[in-house]
Amino acid sequence: MKKVLFLPSDHGGGRGHVTRSFYLADKLNQMGCQTAVVLDKHFNKEEDPPVPVVQFKLSWERVRKIGMTRPVRHAVRLKSKLTQPPVFHEFTNLSYQVPRDGYLNERIVKYRLKQLDRIIDRFKPDVLIGDTHFLTYLSGKRHSIPVVQITRLAGFPERPKLLWWMEKLPLMKEPEATHPFRKAAESAGLEEPKRAEDLLKGDRYLVPAIHKIEPIRRTSDSIHFVGPLNRIYYTPKRIAYFEEKNEYPKIYITIGGGAGRFREEQFFNTIIDIFNKSEYKVLVTTGGKLPAKQFNGRAANIYFVDWVDGVSAIHYSDLVIHHGGYSTMIETLLAGKPALVLPSHSEQEGNGRRLAKLEVGDILPIYDDPLTPVEFTWPYGTYTMNAAFHFQIDGELLKQKIHRLLYGGTYQRLKKISARLKQQQEETDLIQLISF
Repeated sequence: MKKVLFLPSDHGGGRGHVTRSFYLADKLNQMGCQTAVVLDKHFNKEEDPPVPVVQFKLSWERVRKIGMTRPVRHAVRLKSKLTQPPVFHEFTNLSYQVPRDGYLNERIVKYRLKQLDRIIDRFKPDVLIGDTHFLTYLSGKRHSIPVVQITRLAGFPERPKLLWWMEKLPLMKEPEATHPFRKAAESAGLEEPKRAEDLLKGDRYLVPAIHKIEPIRRTSDSIHFVGPLNRIYYTPKRIAYFEEKNEYPKIYITIGGGAGRFREEQFFNTIIDIFNKSEYKVLVTTGGKLPAKQFNGRAANIYFVDWVDGVSAIHYSDLVIHHGGYSTMIETLLAGKPALVLPSHSEQEGNGRRLAKLEVGDILPIYDDPLTPVEFTWPYGTYTMNAAFHFQIDGELLKQKIHRLLYGGTYQRLKKISARLKQQQEETDLIQLISF
């Protein structure tokens, strides 16, 4: 029986990496493998996980944040003076994920690797599967275990392209993201990493889509398009609001968990202003950010809920407005539903632009001011990202885009993409892909 250990990145606000890992782990379990998923931030959020979850305990990590030079306590600090939080962040690559994920010095990397050493020694996996986790490749080399990486164009180690739609990248000072990992890479017998994506290398790569969505050049037999790592067949749950009789198109709006948004109240109020008395029936989930009851009753055609089964809401809707998270994007494509993306950072913008390029969705910014640099400090110097601060959604333009998506032949194009995604998943031999 093959034993497979999953290491998804789970320090961000979203759950795409974790969701993909649980899906794949569960599928492999059904095929006779023994699997487990290592989690830190989301460990206590899994009430009924489909596979065993191993806790990545970082409770003593704060001790490793104490340095011998100033600043004594290692941390990421905002250097720029802001009068309000940003509504959009622009960044160029995955190096920004390193400080976000808390890799602030070599001691923290060493501490986390030792945690993984103990987990690996106890579980004794035959294969490690990572999803944008910076320690998967290092751990594989330390224990001589083959590594499979779930990857996308934005972070593909050979040729990462996060801002793929730009001919010239914006100017900003990127974090020196490889510094915390250099000693660990050397001790594992690896070349010094030159960029953050080098830490995401593997013996095999699984692309959770089709080439149209993730146009990675297949330069070797190690790259495999496996289709979505999502359920493609399911029984949708009832959505009472969408069951009410009416002739209007149904729109589902979700801002998701990984949007990193601020000013949620302003966002929800704007949605009411735009759609009140419109020809659409709108269901909005607040995701628990704010109580839904404070928005209900102000517009007859808009209903707010604290939570809803997202896949089911997508199934019953005619169009989805979302933040641009990868999981939501794939869910809308599988369901054959057009999507309008309101991104709050560059990776989400890339997903929205991909939908627009395929003519199955569109994108609309949530700001109207120029992007300006914001500076941060961390133990390896300073870095910047660009940000926008003035929240603004052009309501008329949004409704124009919705009309084009609903009545412009989008559904025919979606039908083909949805069928191809499902076909790719069904044709993939997962056991073969994790066998070495």
